[in-house]
Amino acid sequence: MSQDPYANPFAFFVSEMKRKRADLGMTQEQLADAASFAPSTVAAVESYRLLPSKEFGEHIDKPLQGDGHFIRLQELVERTCVRPWFRDRVEVERKAREIREYESYQVPGLLQTEDYARASVSAARPMHTEDAVERAVALKMTRQKILEQDQDLPSEFNHGPRMHLWAIMDESALHRMVGGPEVMRAQRDHLVDMALRPNITIQVIPNAAGVTCAYGKAFSILTSNSNSTVVYLEDVKSAHYLRDQDEIAQYTLVFDHLRSLAYDDMRSLKLIKGEEE
Repeated sequence: MSQDPYANPFAFFVSEMKRKRADLGMTQEQLADAASFAPSTVAAVESYRLLPSKEFGEHIDKPLQGDGHFIRLQELVERTCVRPWFRDRVEVERKAREIREYESYQVPGLLQTEDYARASVSAARPMHTEDAVERAVALKMTRQKILEQDQDLPSEFNHGPRMHLWAIMDESALHRMVGGPEVMRAQRDHLVDMALRPNITIQVIPNAAGVTCAYGKAFSILTSNSNSTVVYLEDVKSAHYLRDQDEIAQYTLVFDHLRSLAYDDMRSLKLIKGEEE
C-alpha cells in the first residue's frame, strides 16, 4: 500500500500514529503495552496489514496524547475502507456469538489467508487500484480477529466468549485455482489449522452430492449475544439484510439441509487435506 500519508485516511492514520509515537520516543512494544494490545497488532496496523478497530483507536489515543484525534481518525478510516452496504455486516459480525455461513464459489472470507484474499479481491475488483485492493484485504484480515480469543486485551476489556463459526463450503471451492498452486496449498493448510480450533466447524459438501437446495448461492446467518438473528445476502454491488422471522426460518432450514449433505467435520478435514478419495 502507498505510504503517502495523504493517499487515503488509513495511510494518514498510520502516518499520524508513527509521527506521534516518534515524537514521544515510544517503540511499538511500549505503545502496545500502554494500549493493552499485542505488539504484533501495533506492527500489523503500522504495516497496513490490519485496519485499526474502534477499540484500537480508543486505546492508543491516551498514550499518544491524541485528545480524541485517533478516535476520530479511526471512524474516518472505517467509513472510507468499508463499502457503505457492508458496514452493517461488519458491525453485526463484531457482536455475533454464532455465524453460520455457506459458500460455494470460494473459501469463506473469515477463513481466507492474506494471499488468497488478495487474489480473490483483485479478481472481484479488476478496476480498483492497488491501494484499494490492499485496504480490502486489510479489512478481511481485521474481520478475522473475531475468531480469536481476545488475547490482545486484558480481562476488563473482554467482550465475552469467542464467536463460533460454522462454515459449509462446496468441494469445488477447494479446487478452484485462486492465486496459484502455492497460495492454494497455504490456503488448504490454513483451513486445516482453523478446523482444529474448538470454536470453528468446517464441513465440505462433496461434488458427488450434486445440485443442492441453495443452488450455489452464498449466505450467512448471524446471531448476536442477545439472540437476534439476521441473514446476510450479497451480490456484486449491494447486500441484503433479512430480519423477518419467516425468511430467517427458511434460510435456517436450507442451512440444515446443506449440513446434512456435507461430510462431517472429520471427514471434511480429510477432504481438505486431500486424503479423501
